Amino acid sequence: MRFDPQDASLKRWVLDGALASIAPTDGGFIAGTSRGFEYLSLDGDRLNRELLHSPFTAAPGTRMNDGIADPAGRFWCGSIEPHRAHLGRLFCIDKGQVRVVRDGFRTLNGLAFSPDGRRLYVSDSHPTLASVWAIELDSDGMPLEPPQLFADLSEIGGRPDGATVDEDGFYWIAASDSGRVLRLDPKGRPDMVIHVPTTNPTNITFGGPDFRTAFITSLKPGGEGNAFAGLVFAVDLPVAGRKPDGYIA
Repeated sequence: MRFDPQDASLKRWVLDGALASIAPTDGGFIAGTSRGFEYLSLDGDRLNRELLHSPFTAAPGTRMNDGIADPAGRFWCGSIEPHRAHLGRLFCIDKGQVRVVRDGFRTLNGLAFSPDGRRLYVSDSHPTLASVWAIELDSDGMPLEPPQLFADLSEIGGRPDGATVDEDGFYWIAASDSGRVLRLDPKGRPDMVIHVPTTNPTNITFGGPDFRTAFITSLKPGGEGNAFAGLVFAVDLPVAGRKPDGYIA
């Protein structure tokens, strides 16, 4: 979907299969989908798709999930294999070359980078884990050490979903099941809280002319009677986010 907050216009394209994450690239977008990594481009109102790489087994329900471009132009994305525990993997695609960075995830989520690109945040939304880790990286995007626990949301409250980092390097995470979006300082301590009028916020990004407006998506589970579930919320904040990084093919 493409939404213009100035005139509230909305354009929708329907894809066959799941579209889990997306980042801008030259002439279009790179996306994590149920097929793998795809290049999406627009020709007028027509959406074109090109499969770049499919890392999947034939297991039903396997797909990509959260994804983000880093400041160096690489695209990072995690996979979910819902019927086989701890087989989710974190991938990095760099100028068309795909590598596995780490495996062992249940429901990989919460990808975000520090402003200098040298720290990667990654979370697992599965109720048995519900934690965020920090991975220190070298200039080539290679981990320098094993992931370090950054925040345990089973203690703070909620399950980690989508995330971003603001211009100060603070980490924002949608805390699903809690009706909150949390701002965590670089040591993982809660610094600010946004309360949303529904149980399951799913992601946060910054926009507006000065990137001081947070746009928060939410989930509408089957049967939930909350009229606000499934809506997108806009919140003006005293801090600024960062312009999203793009993938360099």
